[in-house]
Amino acid sequence: MVYSIKKSGKMLLKNCRIIKNNKIIEEDILINENGIIEKIGKSIQYNGETIDLKNKIVIGGVIDAHVHFRYGEEEKEDFLSGSLAGINGGVCFAIDMPNNKPPITTKELFHKKYKEGKEKSKINIEFNFGVTKSNYLETVEEAKAYKIFMVKSVGDLFISDYSKLKDILSQNKLFCIHAEHKDIINENLKRDSLNSWIDHCKIRDKKSEVEAIREVIKNLKIIDKIGKYKPHIHFCHISTKEGLYLIKKAREELKNIKITAEVTPHHLYLNMNMAEELKGLGKFNPPLRTKEDNIALIKGIVNKDVDIIATDHAPHTFEEKSKDPKNCPSGIPGIETFVPLVFNLVNKKLISLFDAVKMISENPGKIFNIDNEIKEGNFANLTIVDLKKEGKINAELFKSKAKFTPFEGWKVKGLPIYTVVNGTLFDAYGKII
Repeated sequence: MVYSIKKSGKMLLKNCRIIKNNKIIEEDILINENGIIEKIGKSIQYNGETIDLKNKIVIGGVIDAHVHFRYGEEEKEDFLSGSLAGINGGVCFAIDMPNNKPPITTKELFHKKYKEGKEKSKINIEFNFGVTKSNYLETVEEAKAYKIFMVKSVGDLFISDYSKLKDILSQNKLFCIHAEHKDIINENLKRDSLNSWIDHCKIRDKKSEVEAIREVIKNLKIIDKIGKYKPHIHFCHISTKEGLYLIKKAREELKNIKITAEVTPHHLYLNMNMAEELKGLGKFNPPLRTKEDNIALIKGIVNKDVDIIATDHAPHTFEEKSKDPKNCPSGIPGIETFVPLVFNLVNKKLISLFDAVKMISENPGKIFNIDNEIKEGNFANLTIVDLKKEGKINAELFKSKAKFTPFEGWKVKGLPIYTVVNGTLFDAYGKII
């Protein structure tokens, strides 16, 4: 059950500090009974339902471009619980990944999942289609992007033969790539057995990410030279300084190919020094890196080498996450800590307010063709944040089925207090801590 302040209906949001296109605009927002933004302006007169935001910041609805709502594994998460977690965390849009059981690698499976997700999700939800060596020429009109795993995922949902990458990427599509090199991971497994939490970091080491990125870029250079196709390559959850540098260089060199890069909050904040303390709550793919990598990724946001932040929200049961290093699955919930952790970086003066809004709202909207702009005539999808509010992260208050987090007890400043989804206004996490 989500605690709604008000169902859809005409209302006025007074005294908004709208952050948009590197500007702060102090205006009111009038939302009509259909959830559409009817008017934006100063001192709008309206006698009905009014909420005075008292100069809280308002941004175009936050987009989490990388979630796993665990379709087919409802004990971990489902569209309802995942979307309520999104509302709680200030998220209005999510893009769900295809590594389900079974993997979403056929049009039939995609449309079945798509229909169910659209019916059950309380936030705006979109989907990626899973790419295999045999289905890569399939075009799915409703897919936001095409997901490529370079390391074993679920069933046939990964590219085992990298010589196929050139053919796969020679299309005018948006590809999201999980870049970890299967051969390097397999080689490391011969050297290190998974007996400790730090072993997970050693097995899926920096080299596995860097060489996977290098492999993709090698093929992109060939495609770029031919000039027939103009794919858009989106590198998911980049975790290393070296990987980010390779992507930066490729962006400068390639003329016909667009490249974008994503980082996660857990790779901005957590590192290998915490592995043994965090145990299973610090096990994810790609794994914990170094403090130097944390710093490099934050600098990448400021320098515009990073395009978006997304969570890779990947819940499991607590029982699974409590197992030993070998049997503990990778992945953590992240959608509810997303907005607080990003605005905490603003309050720590590590990134600017405008950087934050670009990373979680404006840039993902542009990359994935999602219109979350605050403008008259658009559905009201808004994330409202109290930049001055402080609180401790408390997973007991999560709406996700996964009520745990590696950030448990962390003090953060800058909390989502309301989430407006298609004109319906809800309390968010910051209202209750």
